Amino acid sequence: MATTFEIQAAEVLPKTVASQQPATHLTAWLSEFEEKIAADFRQRTKLDYKETLQQIVDAAEPQPGMHVLDAATGSGVIARQFVGRVGDHGRIIGVDTADRLEQARLAALSAKVSRRLEWREAQPDKLPFDNESFDLVTCAMAFHRLPAEAFLASAYRVLKPGGRLIIADELAPVQASAWRTAWRQVYYRFIARDEIEANAKFYQAEALAEMLRAAGFRQQTVKVLRERSPHDWAFALVKAVK
Repeated sequence: MATTFEIQAAEVLPKTVASQQPATHLTAWLSEFEEKIAADFRQRTKLDYKETLQQIVDAAEPQPGMHVLDAATGSGVIARQFVGRVGDHGRIIGVDTADRLEQARLAALSAKVSRRLEWREAQPDKLPFDNESFDLVTCAMAFHRLPAEAFLASAYRVLKPGGRLIIADELAPVQASAWRTAWRQVYYRFIARDEIEANAKFYQAEALAEMLRAAGFRQQTVKVLRERSPHDWAFALVKAVK
């Protein structure tokens, strides 16, 4: 089966882009918990949080009637962006651990969209859904924390033929710095006290593309949104088609 792989040049979209897109739930949604997430994201990636969310949704190309699965949904902010996009016949499910789903439920209630969303406690690498159940699977800012190959295999299984996988996350530096890598581990282990983040695994674009091919995906596009230097982590949108 033929496979195509494309890496698009690094860019930062102008601040007017988000306002030109159809309205989504990008206003009045930030709880105190999500404000912290947004602040951490801006500090870590130097990207605007809301604009990045908008680009993730645009890359997913949501359509009425779509069945959407948001893996490692966290606060549910990505899942909420599809409300109003998939219509009355669409379906949106977020999966994560019980404590994170509680935050997602509270945030959805605050945004007054809780009736349009479903939550399921599950591991992203062991998705408890039938084969070919979803048109779209998303995973934002969490891929580096997951068992990568198992998650890709699970996402492929639950996607319908022609379905899309969207991953938004950091890529490993082209020229890794031992000092930067060590400092990151020290920071998350001893300062942030996040053992999962301290042990996170990042992949370069070519390595991730090979993993997607091995999982069965026939087409991959990597769009780099921010790359400050070859020694730094780059933030990218990865789109793959089953």
